[in-house]
Amino acid sequence: MKLRLVGLFCAFALSGCAQQQKTWEKPGAGVDEFNQARYACLQQVQQPYSAAYVGRYGGSASGGMTTNAGLYNACMEARGWALIDNAVANSPAYAAAIKEINEDVRAVCRKPDLYAYYSWAPCQVREATAEQLADRSKVTPAEKPALVRVQAEIAAINARLAAVHRQYNEKQGNALATNIERSTPLSDRVRQEYLEGRITRGEYNKRRRDLAIESDTEAMRIVRGI
Repeated sequence: MKLRLVGLFCAFALSGCAQQQKTWEKPGAGVDEFNQARYACLQQVQQPYSAAYVGRYGGSASGGMTTNAGLYNACMEARGWALIDNAVANSPAYAAAIKEINEDVRAVCRKPDLYAYYSWAPCQVREATAEQLADRSKVTPAEKPALVRVQAEIAAINARLAAVHRQYNEKQGNALATNIERSTPLSDRVRQEYLEGRITRGEYNKRRRDLAIESDTEAMRIVRGI
């Protein structure tokens, strides 16, 4: 599924939001993925510590866990997240609009009438499994109607997302929206090749994943201001 969503979440893992005024952002990500990445990175970078004191009249010892902030940030960045100084990202209306779109994406993936498609195509294309990428099957008549409906759902969601970026992000919104609109014809071409039986499911999933990564890379370049 070709979607490019930017997650807007406060970077509260290591310090207070009011103090930091930064957000972790990642194209294509929702709150669930942010929470998973945050949990995994905290598990990796938390380190035990111990301290002991011995004085004239006795001693004491203490211990616990501490988080290495530098390693935490490196872990999040390795998973595709970027810590951005961006005041617009703290807009409640912008964050709420992005959240609503994320929820609608998940709802589309759960629709019973689209099972013929999502039974073999990942909802989050970046998370395609090795089995899905190696699938040698080709399109069947039964799944064609579902694929056409999925395409319509994706087009509507991407149009909404582009509009949200332009409405709430004065600095970067037009560039983010243009990135979405530029990649849409490429995704449509891959989908049409699969519908016509010219590529396998695995090839379809791989090319969708590659397009998503390419779009994500461009979106991160935009939000970083590079």
